[in-house]
Amino acid sequence: MIRKILETLLEIFENNRSILKEKGWIVSSETSYEWWDGLKSAEEIIISAILVQMSRWEIVKSKVEEMRSKGLTDFYKLYNTTEQELYDVLKGINFYKTKVKRLINLSKIIINLGSVEKFYDRNLLLSIDGIGEETADSILLFAGHKPNFPPSEYGKRVLSRVLGINIKKKNEVKRLVEENLERNVYEYKLLHAGIVTVGRAFCFIENPKCEDCILKKVCKYYRENSS
Repeated sequence: MIRKILETLLEIFENNRSILKEKGWIVSSETSYEWWDGLKSAEEIIISAILVQMSRWEIVKSKVEEMRSKGLTDFYKLYNTTEQELYDVLKGINFYKTKVKRLINLSKIIINLGSVEKFYDRNLLLSIDGIGEETADSILLFAGHKPNFPPSEYGKRVLSRVLGINIKKKNEVKRLVEENLERNVYEYKLLHAGIVTVGRAFCFIENPKCEDCILKKVCKYYRENSS
């Protein structure tokens, strides 16, 4: 049953690309980097995955675009830039000084590895300060095109309501998806983008906008609360 519902969600998200785009997700090819609101490279996704923690995406995107214009999305140039120069660029992002240190450390690790491809190792990612499971899996999926589904609070909330089950931890979302869908990069990207979109647009913690939600026809929470 869970597999069938997840497949139905994929169909709904495929047919509602415009709504996903409004929330910063551009449905593209399996190996495109533009899923993340039109970003241009793996480096930009990795950098933004660090910067977006506890920060608004709109601000982060503008900062990444500024970094791109200054050549700072190249990890060699990033590593050789002073912290003060990066502070000047990234000021305005929450905890920007801590994130600057993390980005410099990240660039050093990637340079020492010799290629960004060697960076796509989940155990390695989780050993790096500032990278938790959601960030690690997001980098693997959207930058490395690896079939790792990111656990998220949005996933926990949306799937709990749609499926009518109590998902207590984000990791249960990852397990549920990876056990019920084939390890398909495009489908994982589409499902994550769609779930986050629903969480941002309709499925609020309090007073969810169920009547407007694109998932209401398959959502158990809606059926139980619409009468």
